[in-house]
Amino acid sequence: MLDTLHRMLELPQVTLCCIDTIHHALALRALRCSMREISFGRTLFLTDRSLEEAGIETRVIEPLVSREAYSQFVLKSLLPHIDTSHVLLIQWDGYAINPAAWRDEFLECDYIGATWFWHSDAMRVGNGGFSLRSRKLLVALQDSRIALAGPEDETIGRSFRPLLEREHGIRFAPEPLADGFAFEAAYPIGKPFGFHGLFNFCRVVPAEELIELTVHFTPDIARSPQLAQLGRNCLAMGLWRAAAAIFQRILDETPHDAAAAGGLSTASANAARLPPAGRNDPCPCGSGKRYKHCHGATGVPSQRPVSEPVVEKRLAHAVSVHQRGDAAAAEAIYREVLGISPGHAVAMHYLGVVEYQRGDCTKALPLLERSVASVPAEPEFKNNLGLAYAACDRERDAIAAYRAALTLKPDHAVAWNNLGLALQSINEVDSAIAAFRRACEITPTFAQARWNLSLALLLEGKFAEGWREYDWRLSLPELGKDRHRYAGPPWDGTEISGKTLLLYAEQGLGDAVQFVRYASVVARLGARVLVHAPDALCGLFASVPDVAEVLSVSAEPPRYDADLALMSLPRVFGTTLDTIPCDVPYMDVSMERRHRAREKLALGRTLLKVGLAWAGSKAHTNDRNRSCRLSMLAPLFEVPGVAWYSLQHGDAAAQIASVQGATAMAPLLPDVSLDDTAALIAELDLIISVDTSIVHIAGALARPCWVLLPFAPDWRWLLGRDDSPWYPTLKLFRQPAMRDWESVVAQVAAQLRSLASH
Repeated sequence: MLDTLHRMLELPQVTLCCIDTIHHALALRALRCSMREISFGRTLFLTDRSLEEAGIETRVIEPLVSREAYSQFVLKSLLPHIDTSHVLLIQWDGYAINPAAWRDEFLECDYIGATWFWHSDAMRVGNGGFSLRSRKLLVALQDSRIALAGPEDETIGRSFRPLLEREHGIRFAPEPLADGFAFEAAYPIGKPFGFHGLFNFCRVVPAEELIELTVHFTPDIARSPQLAQLGRNCLAMGLWRAAAAIFQRILDETPHDAAAAGGLSTASANAARLPPAGRNDPCPCGSGKRYKHCHGATGVPSQRPVSEPVVEKRLAHAVSVHQRGDAAAAEAIYREVLGISPGHAVAMHYLGVVEYQRGDCTKALPLLERSVASVPAEPEFKNNLGLAYAACDRERDAIAAYRAALTLKPDHAVAWNNLGLALQSINEVDSAIAAFRRACEITPTFAQARWNLSLALLLEGKFAEGWREYDWRLSLPELGKDRHRYAGPPWDGTEISGKTLLLYAEQGLGDAVQFVRYASVVARLGARVLVHAPDALCGLFASVPDVAEVLSVSAEPPRYDADLALMSLPRVFGTTLDTIPCDVPYMDVSMERRHRAREKLALGRTLLKVGLAWAGSKAHTNDRNRSCRLSMLAPLFEVPGVAWYSLQHGDAAAQIASVQGATAMAPLLPDVSLDDTAALIAELDLIISVDTSIVHIAGALARPCWVLLPFAPDWRWLLGRDDSPWYPTLKLFRQPAMRDWESVVAQVAAQLRSLASH
């Protein structure tokens, strides 16, 4: 008999804790759900009012009225409330659901939460909404160097993880263990111990209970994108009544939400086909009315939904694996669904997204356009269509698609950001800035939008605000990945004389060359300046005046007093257009290398010696606009009196053989170093190049350089001028219209002809 009794999971060393001063009832529910089959050492509710709840200890704290306030409390003020070895920190929308998944290995970690699948590095653990933390971690977080740098979980798990591991011995859970602990944005493998995310309620809350919960959703929840996503998830899973109740709650707060209205219509129509229990029972559509006064009065026949639950579950799984990055597996399921239901709009749409991500616009656009026509009230479909239009260089169509999405969902921050990018691509910069600002107003921590805003501001020469916003780049995985290597503290412009400052390069080679000029400025303040640079630039950077030492990024940095990313220095110095440190040259090349370069140029002694580069790195996000094919520059080779020398690295150099007039150009050896390329640049009479690192090296060496710019240029070239405040020896040639290289080349050829004839 005793063997059949259900045994509670005993966790005496763990405090169950929820911190919430806004959603009191929902927070208590999350605590009770977590306590159903688990006995904790303590159960603690930190809130702004005294509450009596059996088995739950309440402590009154000051109201936490923002996410930042919550994060600051968790980071610095939670410690005094925890006296067990670990705390299971939950939120109203994340709690324990499967005690059977508990593993004692969880307690061997100092931090464990659901993985962030969208990050590509090794720091993907993890989400803090349902997380287990050791008291050792809470003590370590009192380190004065650790300060809030965004949400508290990202501050711990990304911004300061290296410091916590290195200096405090904090152990973050390995990803496989974290996947068994909790799930959030990724589709769960099995049934983990807990979860986080309102949009996951459809997976863990019975449909009837979910309907009842909607009355507890506060106005801020009702207006949140998470609730809208939950509604869409319920539709995908065939939970029609729950979906109807959710969309109705959204419409209670935002009556003109077209997407919610469309969702309610779809859910109600399908729910009405479910057989009601009786005429006086609540209508299955979730309206709250009795069946006889709602769908029972319409004469709709009782029948099962036409949607096949198996198909919908397969589709939900496909979307999940797609979100995790497995496009091939998702594509197979989308095609499987379309084989069963050829007009299935969701499957059709996301198959189009797969083709877009693959770069095949000819296949993507018909699928995306048909799905938008099938479900015109879905803003996400229109937003994705806009992305595909933009990738196909149909900027005006992209703008129209984004605006259509925003008509349906005015608080769609991502669509506002995408609209800003599309507007900037056609040089409507003021409108782009307004769009980026709107995205940031909706989601203040939207790092991509904040960074895009900074680029638009800098492009217009609005440096004061632009530099402040520019630091948001460090919150982006692809741009801030190196930040975690440096323990800080970051230099903030305070007294640095007699101290060692480490400056580290970031982004592309050209970016590093442009901003290494500031190393000398810092050195003149009395600092010992170290520069961490890519191997290709170490030789050139060693020539920068007053730099004490240049180290390869592959080497561990030595001891130092403060560090800073090179491209944050303009913010620290408050650089304006009038105060850009523009003394050139600020780099040099050894005489030995220059002598070898002169020997190479000897054959063209009597001619104007011109170096040429026409393509940058294909990895650059705007490479298709900033680079051109060598054949587009063919008119330049008709100018007499010019000896041409290739400065082109990479695959694009092979184009020389197929362009008439270019075959006489002296090629650049495939394995030539950047130092030797710089030596060649230093000895040439003129450099002509698209926007690549070649331009920056020429400018830093004070060599004459003509820069060929696309219609919508990179921020550093500003607008409406043919010179550069960064490099006095550069001359800018701008496209008068999008992708109009012909006009640029004609202008350059005319000026080159004049120069060569003198």
